[in-house]
Order: sequence, then structure tokens, then C-alpha cells
Amino acid sequence: MENKLFLIHGYTAQPSDNWFPWLKNEIKKDNLTISLLEMPNSQDPDPLVWDAYCDAHISQTDGITIIGHSLGCIQALRFIERHDIKQVNLILVSGFDEKTHTLPQLAGFTDQAIDYATVLPKINQAVVISALDDDIIPYVYSETLARHLKCKLIVMPEGKHFIDRDGILDLPVVYDELLAFVKNSD
Repeated sequence: MENKLFLIHGYTAQPSDNWFPWLKNEIKKDNLTISLLEMPNSQDPDPLVWDAYCDAHISQTDGITIIGHSLGCIQALRFIERHDIKQVNLILVSGFDEKTHTLPQLAGFTDQAIDYATVLPKINQAVVISALDDDIIPYVYSETLARHLKCKLIVMPEGKHFIDRDGILDLPVVYDELLAFVKNSD
């Protein structure tokens, strides 16, 4: 069976960081597999290189689920915008879809606004998750992202940017939302 779950990590990260290995292990218990993409040169990411990598590593079939963290969120949207796919499920954690004052070096990913008229019809289910105390991507950016996606927004009281530096090595809310998506797709 072709894998339909993909995780796109963010800036300076890799698949072995944060809550990503925990999520992979949790969903394995449910006989699901996830591809934790290893995005190229995450210390100095290039949007076109990331686009090409996603094109080569994410199945361009209907019904896929993409989990994005931070920069991985806008990357997921860029992927969806470019491909003729339907029924995509999205879980976006600490995401943004516009230039941020905290990470201006990533503006190349947002210089061209996402065309939501193209993206929205392709989405089956979506949720955006953020924390009130996120010091890297303030939650207002995630609020805007959820509004653009017309989807549920979960704002945790704390958790910062959901990274290992802040002691976040598991993220049950992502697992719970993923299981809800799977149940809703049956």
C-alpha cells in the first residue's frame, strides 16, 4: 500500500528532532506509516529546492495527509497549490503563510501569496495548531493561516514552538487530530 502520510519539518530541523520520532512510533501502533521528509539544507532553505524535493517525495495522489511544522506548513500549501490532487488532509503546527517579523530570512517561501482559491477546493480536512506562548512564530500568524484555510484552530495555552529545545518531545494533540481524520475518512 502506498504511503499516504507525510511530515514536512521546518527551518533548521530534521526528522529526528522534536516530536516527529514520537509521532512515527505512535502511529506505527495503529499500523500506519508516515514518511518523515528530510528537507534539504534546512539551515538555509531554498523554496525551489524544497518544492522539487516535495514533488519527488510526496505522493501526488488523492487522499494524502500532510503534517507540517513551522516552515513545513507553508511548504505543504505550496505543494498542494501546484498539484492536481483532491481530498488532502492537513495538520499544520506553528504555521504561517506570510512574511514573519521573527524569521524574515524565510520570506522567499511567502513572497508569492498562496492562491487559496486553488488550494481550498483540494482540502478535505484541515486543522491549525499553535501555542499562545510561541516565541518563534507568534500564534497570530497561525490564526491568520487557519482563517485563510477556513479550518479549525487549536491554540494551546503553552508549548511555545513545539520543539525539543522547549522540552516538547511528544505532541498528543497532533496524534489525536490525525486519528480523527483517519476515522472521518473511513
